[in-house]
Amino acid sequence: MKHYDYVVMHLSAITIQFKGAPDEVLKALVKKGFAKTKAEAVRFALLHLGEEYGLITRRLHAKAEAYAYAEIKGT
Repeated sequence: MKHYDYVVMHLSAITIQFKGAPDEVLKALVKKGFAKTKAEAVRFALLHLGEEYGLITRRLHAKAEAYAYAEIKGT
Protein backbone atom coordinates (compact mmCIF):
# COMPACT_ATOMS: atom_id res chain seq x y z
CA MET A 1 0.00 0.00 0.00
CA LYS A 2 1.36 3.41 -0.97
CA HIS A 3 1.22 6.41 1.27
CA TYR A 4 0.37 9.79 -0.17
CA ASP A 5 0.37 13.31 1.19
CA TYR A 6 -3.15 14.61 1.10
CA VAL A 7 -3.93 18.29 1.12
CA VAL A 8 -7.46 19.15 2.17
CA MET A 9 -8.59 22.17 0.24
CA HIS A 10 -11.45 24.36 1.30
CA LEU A 11 -12.46 26.83 -1.36
CA SER A 12 -13.42 30.33 -0.33
CA ALA A 13 -14.58 33.16 -2.53
CA ILE A 14 -14.53 36.84 -1.66
CA THR A 15 -15.02 40.03 -3.61
CA ILE A 16 -12.48 42.78 -3.05
CA GLN A 17 -12.31 46.16 -4.75
CA PHE A 18 -8.85 47.63 -5.17
CA LYS A 19 -8.09 51.31 -5.76
CA GLY A 20 -4.93 53.34 -5.90
CA ALA A 21 -1.57 51.75 -5.12
CA PRO A 22 -2.86 48.19 -4.43
CA ASP A 23 -4.64 48.16 -7.80
CA GLU A 24 -1.54 49.49 -9.58
CA VAL A 25 0.61 46.79 -7.96
CA LEU A 26 -1.82 44.07 -9.08
CA LYS A 27 -1.86 45.42 -12.63
CA ALA A 28 1.95 45.56 -12.69
CA LEU A 29 2.29 41.99 -11.40
CA VAL A 30 0.08 40.76 -14.23
CA LYS A 31 1.64 43.00 -16.90
CA LYS A 32 5.19 41.92 -15.97
CA GLY A 33 4.16 38.25 -16.03
CA PHE A 34 4.55 37.46 -12.33
CA ALA A 35 0.92 36.28 -12.30
CA LYS A 36 -1.60 35.45 -15.00
CA THR A 37 -4.48 37.24 -13.28
CA LYS A 38 -5.07 39.65 -10.43
CA ALA A 39 -6.68 36.82 -8.46
CA GLU A 40 -3.55 34.70 -8.88
CA ALA A 41 -1.39 37.62 -7.72
CA VAL A 42 -3.52 37.99 -4.58
CA ARG A 43 -3.27 34.24 -3.85
CA PHE A 44 0.53 34.34 -4.21
CA ALA A 45 0.72 37.45 -2.02
CA LEU A 46 -1.27 35.71 0.72
CA LEU A 47 1.02 32.70 0.60
CA HIS A 48 4.11 34.90 0.86
CA LEU A 49 2.57 36.88 3.73
CA GLY A 50 1.71 33.65 5.54
CA GLU A 51 5.30 32.52 5.13
CA GLU A 52 6.67 35.87 6.34
CA TYR A 53 4.57 35.70 9.52
CA GLY A 54 5.46 32.07 10.16
CA LEU A 55 1.95 30.79 9.51
CA ILE A 56 3.10 28.34 6.83
CA THR A 57 6.44 26.76 6.10
CA ARG A 58 8.29 27.00 2.83
CA ARG A 59 7.47 23.29 2.21
CA LEU A 60 3.74 23.87 2.60
CA HIS A 61 4.02 27.02 0.52
CA ALA A 62 5.65 25.05 -2.30
CA LYS A 63 2.90 22.41 -2.14
CA ALA A 64 0.21 25.08 -2.26
CA GLU A 65 1.86 26.78 -5.25
CA ALA A 66 2.25 23.46 -7.06
CA TYR A 67 -1.42 22.74 -6.48
CA ALA A 68 -2.39 26.21 -7.75
CA TYR A 69 -0.27 25.80 -10.91
CA ALA A 70 -1.83 22.37 -11.56
CA GLU A 71 -5.31 23.86 -11.20
CA ILE A 72 -4.48 26.72 -13.57
CA LYS A 73 -3.02 24.35 -16.17
CA GLY A 74 -5.93 21.92 -15.73
CA THR A 75 -3.74 18.90 -14.97
